[in-house]
Order: sequence, then C-alpha cells, then structure tokens
Amino acid sequence: MRPLVLFVFAQLLSGNLFAGSILDYIGQGDSLYLADDYPASIAAYKQALASDSLSPETNWKLARSLNIQAELEPKEKQLALYEKAAISATRCIGGDSLIAEGHFQLARVDGRIALFKGVFKSVSLAKQVKREADKAIAINPNHDGAYHILGRWHREVAQKPKFLRVPLGLGEADKKKGLEYFVKALKLNPNYINHHLEYGISLLDIGQKDQARAQFEQCLALPAAHPLEFKYQNEAKEYLARLKQKN
Repeated sequence: MRPLVLFVFAQLLSGNLFAGSILDYIGQGDSLYLADDYPASIAAYKQALASDSLSPETNWKLARSLNIQAELEPKEKQLALYEKAAISATRCIGGDSLIAEGHFQLARVDGRIALFKGVFKSVSLAKQVKREADKAIAINPNHDGAYHILGRWHREVAQKPKFLRVPLGLGEADKKKGLEYFVKALKLNPNYINHHLEYGISLLDIGQKDQARAQFEQCLALPAAHPLEFKYQNEAKEYLARLKQKN
C-alpha cells in the first residue's frame, strides 16, 4: 500500500490526478459553446477552474462565453458579466501572455465596459482596448476579430474633435483608418455578419449611405446560425429601415 500512497501523493502535488477531469470540463464547455449554450459552457469552464483557477486556456474560453452571453442579455445585466469576463481574460494573459485570444477577449470586454461608462470617462480603458487588440494582432496577424475591434475603436474614439483627444493620449484615432481595419477584417473573414454590420455603421458615420446600405444588405444575405448573428441581422434591418425613411 505504501508505494500506492506515495504515488497518489506525488500525483496530488503535480496536479496530474485531476488532469482528466479538468480536460473533461473544458471539453464539455467547448461542446456547449459550439451548441450555443453559453450559460452551460460558463458553468463547465468554472468547474474546470475550480481545479486550476489560473489555467490560461480555460480563462480565455470562459471570458469568450461571458462576453457572448452578456451581449445576449438585457442591458441592465450586461455590465456584471463583462466585468467577470475582464477578470478571466486578465488571468489568461497573466498565465500566458502569448495567447492571442486572451488579449482579444480583454480588448473586446474592455471596449464594451468603456461604452457603458463612456469612452471619455474611462480613458485608461479606451487605451487598453487598442493596446490589447494590437497585442492580439502581433501574436496572430490573421486575427480578424482584433482588426474589427480596432476598426470600432477608431470610430468611437474619433467622435470627439482631435484637439480634445490629443491631451488624453487618444489623438491617433481616425475614422478613415477605422474603415481600413474593417476591410482587413472582412478580407480575413468575409462571412462574419458583424464585420459587415459595424463596417456599415462606420460608413454611415462618415456619410457614405449607399456603401453602408450595401453592407447592411450583406448582413441579411449571409446565413445566420448563432444567436448573436440573428441579433446582428436585426440591427442591420433597423439601420436599413432608418435609411429608407430618410430617402
């Protein structure tokens, strides 16, 4: 019995005894995520983190599910979920700063939180959004989601006149540059509905109505398969209806 006791003790010290269960929970979380059951995927990833709270992979995946679930919730419930996602994404980066998804999820959630609080009331968050998106691209130059975030960052931050932004360290924001980032995102992933939606919003923001309309129409032409995609299509319909009313 003594060799067995020593073996179990050694496995406990190394964490190997529970490795299978952790991987099982991560696998369950992945399957539930792919099935669009985000609350259940969140629960599964939390189970995995109960055994290894600093797991970079589990933390970025939890942040991803929390980010998506937050977008699907009523506005009054979103901020609490985004704040939890920020914690998980930060833990991922703390454990492994070379995981692009960790930086992407942090940029994603920080952008959402900044919009909640007001971009110019949370300047440090606004700066971090760009910094984390840039890091994601440095690690993975083909990360269309990170280019999307930069496109939106330039649009949102450039809403204020440059002379007001420069003292805050946000002077580089430029709406036309934002358009270039959306074009990059679309080249990498032309079938992602939200790229077309946000690109259309940016085009509309600078008065290019016809081009914006084409992007909103493309949102509806693409097949939607996931809850957020249906949400984005509904937003595109609203923009098209507004454009029709103005003609």
